[in-house]
Amino acid sequence: MSFPPDFCSAVRALYCNPRADVVIPGSGTSTFPIYNGTRQGCPLSPLLFALTLEPLLTHIRSSPDIQGITVQGESFKVSAYADDVLLTLTSPESSLTATTALLSRFSNVSGYKVNLDKSIILPFHLSRTGIQNLIARFGFKIASTSIPYLGIHLPSKYKDLYKVNYPPLYAKLRREMEVWNRECISWIGRVHCVKMNLLPRLLYLFQALPSPVDPSDLRFLQSNIDAFVWRGGRRRVARSTLYRPRELGGLGLPNLQWYFQAAQLSQVVALHSPPNIHRWVDFESACVFPEDPRYWMWLPKRLRPQEPVPCPPLSHSMALWDSLASSKKLRQVPSSMLPLWRNPQFPPGQEPEQF
Repeated sequence: MSFPPDFCSAVRALYCNPRADVVIPGSGTSTFPIYNGTRQGCPLSPLLFALTLEPLLTHIRSSPDIQGITVQGESFKVSAYADDVLLTLTSPESSLTATTALLSRFSNVSGYKVNLDKSIILPFHLSRTGIQNLIARFGFKIASTSIPYLGIHLPSKYKDLYKVNYPPLYAKLRREMEVWNRECISWIGRVHCVKMNLLPRLLYLFQALPSPVDPSDLRFLQSNIDAFVWRGGRRRVARSTLYRPRELGGLGLPNLQWYFQAAQLSQVVALHSPPNIHRWVDFESACVFPEDPRYWMWLPKRLRPQEPVPCPPLSHSMALWDSLASSKKLRQVPSSMLPLWRNPQFPPGQEPEQF
């Protein structure tokens, strides 16, 4: 893979005659040599794994026999994080044939094998016969409604994204608060329980899922959190005070609506990133080509394209931006970010090639 000599020398230096030992309370053990793999917890391990996996991902992206979703001439085939790989393929029989053959060759070289028990196909617009053929030929499990990926569930329909992810988590968090409520925990300790245990799990969905949430569900969970903090008793400090940061006299109790809005707005910021930085940005931009979503938020709504946006996540992001831009004073009128390109009030910008 043509790694620089300095990089190879550094890895060899770190793993020149490596040794390890097993720490057992009350007794010690002699060290033993490591002949395979890395030390437990070594940060070099995920780096080397990512470098090992990248040739496979590159081959998948470049292979003409593996066909992905094509938008405006650009193909989107694979997403990967560590050893979790998500393929978005069309022509499933021919694409899976080429993919499994490639995985077999890669396995022979690297020792990396696909766990068939955890490999699931979520078919779109396939006949029952076509699905049965996939099961018979490849042995993968078939999901009917959604598949798990990186701790979330991806349904076959965008409108179900909220339903398959948020309500189950809400119910789990409420059950946990009921258990904790029986413990002798101070009210400040309960605030910390919310901040350190409940909030991170909610924040992960807020950041990962580009979809609206049901405001009534969020308010109900917020009321459950308030009841947990005060152990079902009367509130002694105003909720608005608890929401403030400590330096302003509060305790930083999470306001779920604010966290949701902030997490979703961070995706709006990412829309302004250059090409090939965030693949999801490239995909959403391709869906509305020749328009550019980076400029929409700075244009008044009456000057934007009036056709329905063919990308629901992008439509959600724009609706959220419009609802907060004025109330939170995030946009000036007229804005210094007002674009010239494809701005109806600037005719030369309507023809980018000439402009």
